[in-house]
This record gives sequence, C-alpha cells and structure tokens, in this order.
Amino acid sequence: MRRTLLTLLALIALSPLPAGAANVTVKAGETLSDIAARYGVSVGRLMRENGLRDSNHVEAGQTLRLPSGGAAGVTAGKGRHTVRSGDTLSAIAVQYGVSERQLMTLNGLASADHVERGQTLKLPSNAVLPKPKTASKPKRKPVPVKADPNATSHTVARGQTLTQIAKAYEIPVASLVSINAIEDPNQVTVGTKLMLRASATQPVTAVASNDQPQRAAVPKSNEQPKPTATVKPQPTATATAKPKPAAKVQPVTTAKVNAAKTAPASQPNKANWKTYGPLQVDWANWQLMGGSDVAPTLNSDGQTLYVAVNCSAGKINVTGANGNWKTWIAPQSNFERDLLKDRCKSAKG
Repeated sequence: MRRTLLTLLALIALSPLPAGAANVTVKAGETLSDIAARYGVSVGRLMRENGLRDSNHVEAGQTLRLPSGGAAGVTAGKGRHTVRSGDTLSAIAVQYGVSERQLMTLNGLASADHVERGQTLKLPSNAVLPKPKTASKPKRKPVPVKADPNATSHTVARGQTLTQIAKAYEIPVASLVSINAIEDPNQVTVGTKLMLRASATQPVTAVASNDQPQRAAVPKSNEQPKPTATVKPQPTATATAKPKPAAKVQPVTTAKVNAAKTAPASQPNKANWKTYGPLQVDWANWQLMGGSDVAPTLNSDGQTLYVAVNCSAGKINVTGANGNWKTWIAPQSNFERDLLKDRCKSAKG
C-alpha cells in the first residue's frame, strides 16, 4: 500500500503542468487555507495538485502549483489596469475587488509574484471600476471693464459687478447707486445703461427719500445741538413781532430730504475709503445736508448705505436696509467714537 502511494505521488510530481496552471510562492506567515482562499480554490485541490499530506504545514519560499480551472467561468470586462511602479498582483486585486487567481487566468500569468511595470492587465467583468470623474464646469472669469475716460455711461456686460465698474471708472460705488437710483447694488441687470456722471439737470440724490421731509431725528437732551451758521433760530410761540422774510426758519433735516432741493448737482470726487469697524466710509465725498455731514458708506456685506455725523450734538446716524434713517445716538463703540472725532476734526480744519 505504501509503495502504491509513493508511486502515485511520484507520478503527480513528475507529470507536466496542466494548461493554464500557475505557480505561487509561499510568503512568511501564510497558510494553505490563506492561499486557497486568495486564489479561489479548495484546500484539498491545492494539496492534491502539490502532493501535500499536511494542510497545516507549508514553508515560506515554497513554490506551489495552482490548479487549473480555479477561476473557471471568469470573463474579461471593459476595465484595464496598467501596472505602475510598486504595484503587486494582490494590491491590484484588492483595488478592483477581484481575486488574484482571476487576474492570473485572464492574463495568462504563470506567477502571482511577478508583474512588470507598464504591463496592461485585463480586469474581470465583476471588477469594481472607479466612477469616471465628471468634468467640472469652468468658472466664469469676470469680464474686464474697458473704461473710456470720456464716457458718460456704461452698459453692464455679463459677469460685471457694480463694484468692478466703479473701480474701473474711479468713481464711488455710492455715486453710481445715487445717480442711477439703484435699489439693490448687488443685483445689476445685464444690458443696463449706467450713467457715470450726473447731468446738469440731474442732481445727485444722497439717499432714497419720501415726498415729505422730516424734522431732525436727533434725540432730545439737556443740551440741544447748536444750529449751524446757515440755520437761524426759530421764533418762539410768544413772539409778538412777525419774523422778517429773510429770517424764515429752515428746519434741520436728516437725509430724508431730497438732495435735489437742498444742493446743486456736483461731480463726485474720487473715492477715498477709510475703515471704521465694519464700515467703509468714502472720506472724499462728505456733503453738508441739513446741518449734518453725510457720506456714502459700505457695510461688511458690500451694501451701500449712508452715515451722518452731527458734530454740534455729538451724535451719529445711519440708513437702514430700506434707505430710511435710524435714530440719532451717541457713539457706543470705539470705531463710532473714532468716526465722530475724525470727521469733526476734519470739518473744523
């Protein structure tokens, strides 16, 4: 019986490899069951193919033949992989969710331990291929503004912003908003014709105004703000003498007053922005309106508004989102105090 078994083992060892058979070298720490699972064959077939008696004993460096047909039924899919430097067959198999044996069968590889850089491998039809990258939409580049120094108007092109146009023509954003009565500076329609300068009959409007002017909104205090030199005091109710026509009182008004009634048209100065906290104040375009100094301003979101300073009362005011003035207040924060201090110092100078 023993002689017969030895004869069979000798015949198996000396018999030629079947078509499609491949070799694999046992690595340190590998077991026969690991190798069988990796290449999709049973442990029994692997033992019979290599004449092994003990399934628990294989040695590192030992070469084993893989049975043919271990990856029977495998077909090539559309996927291909080009071997790069450092690639191994096991790593490629893991990358595509297939077995090494499938790759070996499809590509006629004799050894799982040898693939060459630049070699193109067919991938099984069940390989998990990476999803093709969708082409990202190209970002629109801002359309440059070709400023004509002699131009009196500009037609908005696609991709252009109000800030970009104002910068190109070196005029304040607030002036463009005022001259063109723009409600939302952040939304300018393509094709809109913007006037760059106020015409002789078109005064610059400081802010949106109601039909009726309002009296000054400066809060009452123990010490009333002194009127400016151009405003004469209002006669008291007990005065018996009628005021002279030349002394007719003009009430101090906030920016609710339409600038067309109080100031002649003037060309805006080149913007000179100064930062006060979250505000950007156009220092070059202060205007005297109703006894207060008013300047175009941008908030932290780039929205256009107006700030007013009343030096005699020591109060400041600002327009809201609806273009209406809020309540006059004494400066509360450092940047508000700095704004009041700098403007009043500049006005005296």
